Amino acid sequence: MEENLGKRELNRLRKRATIVSAARESFLQQGYAATSMSAIADELRCSKATMWSHFASKEELFIAVVDELVAEFSRDIDEVLTSQTFSATTLRRAALRFLNCLMREPSIMLFRLVLSEGERFPEIADAFYQRGPARVRKGIRTFFATRFTEADSETLTRVIISALTGYRSDMLLRPVRPSEVDREIFVDELVAMIDWPDPRPGASVTPTT
Repeated sequence: MEENLGKRELNRLRKRATIVSAARESFLQQGYAATSMSAIADELRCSKATMWSHFASKEELFIAVVDELVAEFSRDIDEVLTSQTFSATTLRRAALRFLNCLMREPSIMLFRLVLSEGERFPEIADAFYQRGPARVRKGIRTFFATRFTEADSETLTRVIISALTGYRSDMLLRPVRPSEVDREIFVDELVAMIDWPDPRPGASVTPTT
């Protein structure tokens, strides 16, 4: 009996993953408004009842897609920052990884989707921010907090994220996108230009070079 229940749950998870994969393709290629639960059901040749048993709404399905994309994005960033004490070297690695993740095609397509349709569908903009940028901000703020005060960590997080996302927007607007060497130069200049605050009392200060 337990084995049968396990198989049913496994099949359910596989079906859910199949739906999310199809929805991901549809949302990124066609946009939020043009994607429908019915069209995805027809593409997968499954009943609409099956679709609704997994996701109660298109918004819920979109959130599942965002969660999947953010999980892929976050794995790369967390790999650099998790359990790390601040150093300029670690920040440099994380910033380069962050830029590379931002420039992946799925990240660009999701960013454009939210920008183009977020005003019409504010729920998708909110879902994207809470599950994506807000999560990344928290990880970077925690990293800075290993050395700096809470206020300074918040300020440094704003500066770093604003600089990197602004540079991403600039890259997308250029006829020829900057190379990886150009990205490294930008990150090096960014880290070098910051007037780093004094460490908080009792913080573990590690070499910055």
